[in-house]
Amino acid sequence: MKRLLVLVLAFMLLPGVAASSSITGWLPFPARVGIDGGDVLVKDISLSDGSVLVYPNGMGMRVVPVGGSILWNGYSFSFHNALYSSEMSYLNLSYTFPYLLEGEKLFVGNYEVLLKSVGEKGGTLVVSGGETSKEIYCAAGKEVSYGNLGISLMPMPVLFDGYLKRNKNVSVGEWSVVFYNYTVSSENGGLTEIVDIRVSGKQYLAEPGETIDAGGLLISVGELVGSDYLKASIRLKGAYIRVKVHPSFEGWLREGKTEKLGPYLVRVDKIFNDSAYVSIMNPCGRVIRSGFITIGNFSSGIYYGGLLLGATASRKRDGAMEVHVVAFIDEEKVPKVSDVALLNVSFLAPGNATQFVPFEARIIIKNEGPSDLKYVEVNLNLSDGFKVLGDYPSYFEEIPKGKSVEIPLRLLPEKAGNLSLGNVVVTGHAPYALSCYGVEEVSFSSENRAIDVAPVEIGYRVEVSASNGSVGKEIPLNVTVVNTGNVELPFTLTVALPKGFASIAENFTAYGKWLTRTDTLAPNGSRTYFLTVIPLAPGEYEISVGVESHGKVFYNSTTIKVTGETSNVLENSSIEISNESTNSTCEPKVVTEVIKVPVPCNESNVTATSSEGGMLLKEKLIYIGGSFVGGIVFILLLAWIAARMEER
Repeated sequence: MKRLLVLVLAFMLLPGVAASSSITGWLPFPARVGIDGGDVLVKDISLSDGSVLVYPNGMGMRVVPVGGSILWNGYSFSFHNALYSSEMSYLNLSYTFPYLLEGEKLFVGNYEVLLKSVGEKGGTLVVSGGETSKEIYCAAGKEVSYGNLGISLMPMPVLFDGYLKRNKNVSVGEWSVVFYNYTVSSENGGLTEIVDIRVSGKQYLAEPGETIDAGGLLISVGELVGSDYLKASIRLKGAYIRVKVHPSFEGWLREGKTEKLGPYLVRVDKIFNDSAYVSIMNPCGRVIRSGFITIGNFSSGIYYGGLLLGATASRKRDGAMEVHVVAFIDEEKVPKVSDVALLNVSFLAPGNATQFVPFEARIIIKNEGPSDLKYVEVNLNLSDGFKVLGDYPSYFEEIPKGKSVEIPLRLLPEKAGNLSLGNVVVTGHAPYALSCYGVEEVSFSSENRAIDVAPVEIGYRVEVSASNGSVGKEIPLNVTVVNTGNVELPFTLTVALPKGFASIAENFTAYGKWLTRTDTLAPNGSRTYFLTVIPLAPGEYEISVGVESHGKVFYNSTTIKVTGETSNVLENSSIEISNESTNSTCEPKVVTEVIKVPVPCNESNVTATSSEGGMLLKEKLIYIGGSFVGGIVFILLLAWIAARMEER
């Protein structure tokens, strides 16, 4: 009888499930707070007295004043303070509820907290805010942080630990648990006890010592005591959870005190009975917003660029006035340079090109931001294998908002293949309040443009023809160049004359014994160049002609015989050279004439003569067609031709 009385007392003193979970702190308005199915929506706030209009799940509409609260179905909602402005507002509130089961979700303003899994030593949470989420393990009794949330758990609390009386309902949270019956069977010479437990009407069978997973409950089945009592321990398959929502800053500030909040500096300039004058400054101390805030449970704050600042109380301490400041920073709304400047930079080019053939490209820069952009620099980052031909504008004093500039380019591909052309980076300066100088450098880039460059085929056929002749007489020299390649490219034509030859040539440049000119030909095109040479000594001579384009050289030559005797040109004599121009397709025409110039005796294309006394004259005759230029390009080609001439 005594044992039975103890059991009955134990049964009668079983603990119930209270509202052991909570959410407290400052939430942005409008707000949703609470467990799914028992949450509260805060949809409106009165600017006259600060009362809020709330909608508890399944309870309709309620008006809660500052300092008021409501209760329903095991949940509670309390409203403590409000901080408001026309841009954003925050509410200081409390919400209580019994527990959070595994797999259930909790709404905390802009956050969602999911209890993914739980064990006796802790639980795994998935916390989401906006488009980001993070999985966090929270050990029992430890607080973890995410954003401005502080979260702690009491995992798998014991809801019941005692004796269940047969056929008597026990309420455990939202469940009813009944020890319904038991059976004893004999198997292999032993007795087996099977207990029948009903959880909210659903049957579970187990032997003593086993654990029943009954949805939100874990029931550890103990020993039978007689036929009417069953020892049992019931744990929640979830957790008591406490969530604290912290402001970005909360503390007491004295008059004149400056505090750093995010990218801002905040200073309390003057404190009055029910208000204070505060300033919001940039990192260098320049004031960008200032004004009055009211002090109290319903505070009118000051806002700038994601920062809301208010005060809930004031006091005098150590002879100085202080205010209890509460501040919130929405990082997404803090001004960024990208918010005040936006350039749409496009790098337009064809998808296909041919090696060594220039093509047209364009840079288009459009100011799509809210401000004018000043001191704009354009940097063209071409990949290896491309170069820009000519100049292009790379600096603009200003690009007004909504306006565009277009930069034409002429580019030369020097390699073949599927290549990256590169991109364009544009740097400018935009007005920015958080900059110490009021402006900030911004940079925008285009996409990386790719282009398929087909390989070039460079080929030329050179034909040289000249007849035999006599000393001092004109000999026609015809050079024909045929483009056997697949593109039209610039080439350099070089004619190497033997020593002791003069020449008449239109639009050629003379460099010692070489005559050069540049030209272009379309694929399969040909052109003949007409020159005149004048030998000054008899012999057999080779005239070589070469064509060079992008490092490739094609050449041919012809041999002529010159008869007669070496001419002795006296000081007062001259050789008549026709100044009639030869046939040529090049303009302008150059008139050939005989001139006398003092030159060293070993100069090429010079005729040296003796006087009657056998003395060498200090004046020599040189016949030049076109202009005479020293130190010219194409040295490699000329040296190659010269080497061949020296071999002879």
